[in-house]
Amino acid sequence: ILTPAYTVKFQIFDFGLNLLFFWVVVVAWLIFFFYLSYNSLWLRFLYFVKNINRKILLLVSLFFLSGIISLFWQGLSQEKLGQFAVLFLQPISLFFIASFIWSKHPASKSLLLATCYLLLALMGLFAIVQYFTLLGLPVEYWGNSIEPKRAIAFFTHPNFYALWTAPLLAFLIPDLAIRLQTTNYKLQTTLWLFGAIGLLLSLSRAGWLGLSASILVYAIVAGDKKIRKMICGALIVVVIVIVSIPNLRWRFILPFYGEKSAISRVNLWKTGWEGIKESPTLGLGLTGFSKNWDRLNTNPNLDTHNFPHNIFLTLWLETGLLGLISLIGLMGLIIYRGLRSIPSHLNGEGDAIKLGVALFLITLIGQGMFDNPYFKNDLAIIFWIMLSLSG
Repeated sequence: ILTPAYTVKFQIFDFGLNLLFFWVVVVAWLIFFFYLSYNSLWLRFLYFVKNINRKILLLVSLFFLSGIISLFWQGLSQEKLGQFAVLFLQPISLFFIASFIWSKHPASKSLLLATCYLLLALMGLFAIVQYFTLLGLPVEYWGNSIEPKRAIAFFTHPNFYALWTAPLLAFLIPDLAIRLQTTNYKLQTTLWLFGAIGLLLSLSRAGWLGLSASILVYAIVAGDKKIRKMICGALIVVVIVIVSIPNLRWRFILPFYGEKSAISRVNLWKTGWEGIKESPTLGLGLTGFSKNWDRLNTNPNLDTHNFPHNIFLTLWLETGLLGLISLIGLMGLIIYRGLRSIPSHLNGEGDAIKLGVALFLITLIGQGMFDNPYFKNDLAIIFWIMLSLSG
């Protein structure tokens, strides 16, 4: 619920903090510490961590090690410490905390599902109101020669909203499919559709691509005849809507006409590749891309960017080959384990959740080809909490 709270910022002793960072450190860590101490569960927690799937534990450990190396590579700084805390220390610690809680209270996963449905619906409803009334929408997204009209919900940028929304919509697909086999589906379907409409109105093409990829994967390998017909019908409706509304239609086809946003992506990838060629093994370290932007960038028309808008380039640049290989290996393993649960996912929530995590990652990778779906406070935390469900 509090993942978007990173936008609420303040300072303590000259350190720039935000509400999400404060919540994880002061609330989540502190409560878990007292929970283990009060119930004498420290040994049980350590035993649990030791017995996590060895491949997963190894890959998580290697990715954390890549963060430590990248923290010190090419000089330590306060900015790099902040990046390490919000991209490695906090989210990976929550992975172990959440995994332990799920193991002790499996039924509590249903609370997370309910929270996702509710938050997606609230975000989507606000995005719909925002799009048609301009309520809370910054002027730059009202529609002009640079940016079309785009909803941002409670975020500061339409792409931030889409990066938060699309993978969670994918995560809920198997649970929604189970409900569609029964009479208990109207509420969840309505909530999911509000979230999907909000994503549509964000006009994030990377979000559309990522969610479409996960829906296609589900339809091919997991959907029965009824589900496939519903997906085909829904896709036809979406295509008709996009073709019928000029703002959506032009957003879809403009990249084929040399749109500035599409061209900038190519330039960012070239800049990122220049950085990789300089240090192909260890990368440029945390914050390395932004720190070397002025030196690496050859396009004077591009504003400064913190990341090259591609998850693989970003991982390579910021965490080196170790971070790139370990996180790709981890995502591949989780996707494989999730897709293996397909034959039985309609028989139980646990299998549906594992499949949902696989679809979450497929969407994230699809978005990550053109955007930055991990290197951001809220996204990193959501990523590791989702992975904690795959145990």
